[in-house]
Amino acid sequence: MGGAPATKLTRRAAVKAGVASLGMGLVSPLFAQGKSIVTTALGGVFEREFRKAVVDPFSKETGVEVKIKLGSPGEWLTNALVNRRRPEIDLLFLPYPENIRAVMEGICEPLVESDIPNLKYVHPAILAQFKGFGAGMDYVANAIAYRTDMVETPPKSWKDLWDPGYKGKLIIPDINAIGIWEMLVISARLHGGDEGNMDPSFAGLRALKPNVRKFYKSSVDLQQLLEAGEAGIAAVTPSNRGYDMVDSGKPIKFVIPSEGASIGMVSFHIAKNSPNADICKKFINFALSKRPQEDFGNGMNAGPTNSYAVLNDKARSRVPPIDSMLLFDWFKLVPQMGVLADRWNREIAG
Repeated sequence: MGGAPATKLTRRAAVKAGVASLGMGLVSPLFAQGKSIVTTALGGVFEREFRKAVVDPFSKETGVEVKIKLGSPGEWLTNALVNRRRPEIDLLFLPYPENIRAVMEGICEPLVESDIPNLKYVHPAILAQFKGFGAGMDYVANAIAYRTDMVETPPKSWKDLWDPGYKGKLIIPDINAIGIWEMLVISARLHGGDEGNMDPSFAGLRALKPNVRKFYKSSVDLQQLLEAGEAGIAAVTPSNRGYDMVDSGKPIKFVIPSEGASIGMVSFHIAKNSPNADICKKFINFALSKRPQEDFGNGMNAGPTNSYAVLNDKARSRVPPIDSMLLFDWFKLVPQMGVLADRWNREIAG
């Protein structure tokens, strides 16, 4: 069915100097006492761990109040676009594809090492994802989860999902669910296409339909369907949610496909025209330092983007190294999303 879904990352040589300072945000105490910034965060466990690992320590060290705007990535991006001249949100914290859209819309300040020294410790391919206008905070692996009591032969690769033996057992994302764009690209690459040639994706998905029991609407829907035994295999399962199911005692395993897992990432973007850009830069530098990266990664079972951050044994066993992950060319994919969604509704969902 063609080659691997995407090209794996190549890790740069480790940075040689300055390791001793990596655990510190290097923010001068009380540099902005009484000031505040507005940022965003996903709710639930994500917000809790973000506050504990990054927001509260930064505020304690600097005196800056960090106000978190909850909601959805789409809402935050719309807010940023509508208020681009006078931003209400100083620092956008966005997942794919909204982070790429923010960069493409030209609403982000460039990030440079002279302002944010800890950028030098972030994997260069992650920085390249945002063309100098964003920095990834953490990452998870989007892979495959399956029920051991319903699947005799476990999937080992993305291409295994097309096995006729899985007829009626598979769930994949619907067009508005997290993971759908990764699923489309994976299908394209397995069938001879790529982000610039998405036609093969739809041929592949049409061939996959006999195996699909349901298109899930959200990651919560995915988890409920798999835990209830209404499906045997779930594609594009985030690793943190997959291991939540494993830890709950359900007969579920999480598998990294042989081709690699796609990477899910949340990234920082400073709003152009924010009057608090200097504080945002210090906040990003703090968030990318060793200790906050480790604390947040351990709390979320997510991978750090700082090359020197070291997770505890449990978290490290659950997050593949960045070098083994798959990144896609979102700048080719995002402009096609409207057309691809229409095709999905006509050719796949119908």
